[in-house]
Amino acid sequence: MATDEPRDVTSRTDDAAPDLAEALAIIAAQRSRADDTRPSGTLLFGIWGVAWLVGYGALWLTARDGGTPSVLAAAIAIGGGIAAVAVTIVHTTHRTRGIAGASARQGLLYGLAWPIGFVAQSMIVAGLGHAGASNEVTALAANAIAALVVGLLYIAGGMMLNLTSMYVIGGWMALTGAAAALAGVPGSYLVMALAGGGGMLVGALVESVRARG
Repeated sequence: MATDEPRDVTSRTDDAAPDLAEALAIIAAQRSRADDTRPSGTLLFGIWGVAWLVGYGALWLTARDGGTPSVLAAAIAIGGGIAAVAVTIVHTTHRTRGIAGASARQGLLYGLAWPIGFVAQSMIVAGLGHAGASNEVTALAANAIAALVVGLLYIAGGMMLNLTSMYVIGGWMALTGAAAALAGVPGSYLVMALAGGGGMLVGALVESVRARG
């Protein structure tokens, strides 16, 4: 007469445990891979925060008595902006370069939009100068339009990459540039430095804390 053999419950549990652990590991790896294709909000906030705080801070310090900014201050501001744009393009391209198909084409077009935007900004500012605009009007327009170009490109990037932090940076830049235009010269430089640069550095800190959590 056949007898029921005792079932090895422990063996089945041991077999199931590695399967569950492996599944969780796969999920974690996929999430990590997805994160690697998303630009770092901490880096983007940080690089623009430093560029604006230092660059526009230098402009304000040398023009706060009603004079024109020094050549050195202007060079620092322009150099910081160029460096921030370069870091943005390189970092975004590096993070998304493994994505093929339509996303790769979007990345290429997004990268080309940056020089297009700044060429257009330069032409508009030059046109204002040729039309007889004062130095103050030209300076306000140059800052506001540059901030608008960068802000809208960041907003577009945030939408394209589904990255909320990038979208927020863009909105903050655009609104800061508009507020700075209302402040006049040299107050606009202080607004760009503190509200723009300082605000983005706070954003970098928040992003860093959120990423660690």
